[in-house]
Amino acid sequence: MSKPIIGIIGKVQPQHGEDIWHRIDEVDEIRYLIVKNGGIAIMLLPTAETLKFNDNDIRDDTILSDQEKKELYRQIDLCDGFILQGGLYSSSYEIEMAKRIIELDKPLIGICAGFNNILRALGTDVVEDKTKSHDIYDKNYRHKIYVSTGTKLYDLINQEEYSVNSIHSMIAPQENVEGYATISSTSYDGLVESFELNNKKFVIGIKWHPELMLEDEFTNNLFQKFIEKCK
Repeated sequence: MSKPIIGIIGKVQPQHGEDIWHRIDEVDEIRYLIVKNGGIAIMLLPTAETLKFNDNDIRDDTILSDQEKKELYRQIDLCDGFILQGGLYSSSYEIEMAKRIIELDKPLIGICAGFNNILRALGTDVVEDKTKSHDIYDKNYRHKIYVSTGTKLYDLINQEEYSVNSIHSMIAPQENVEGYATISSTSYDGLVESFELNNKKFVIGIKWHPELMLEDEFTNNLFQKFIEKCK
């Protein structure tokens, strides 16, 4: 059996200081996890004729043309599964791709901002955490989450409590997720840390960054199961 092709959806990056190039990135730890677990990683890019994208993760009013959507869909047709990455900015093309992927019932993992963009594709949204209590820019920092039994996440973690990193400024109150997806874990202060779609093959949104926990058993279980579902 040939290896599945996994599309990492490119993430627009801010221009820093004297950087004269616009950049769209992929996190190489994600590519590594795909390759390690038997997939082929490729990067998917926006189709709009522009160098200016949304400059925050709160709202993007850009309306994609039918042609831009069709060209995004052609990229989706090339792949067996998808990763929506984390990052500071989110753009309409990510939400549109998430909608199409879910519609086609192809496997999808959304990490951090990717979590946000799956929720937006489903018709809801996240809110800004003005307390910044979950924005701890430290790969070694961990806080406790509570995992719901009977969920795909529980099957991957196999315990009701788990410790994760926390590097995000947008949060999901439970009322923003209920009715749109199944909540599979919550934080110590009651916020949604992960969700899944029970009526789809494999769609999971995760608020933390498993790619910064490479040696963790859950991270490897997650990508193994994801690649298996992509075959």
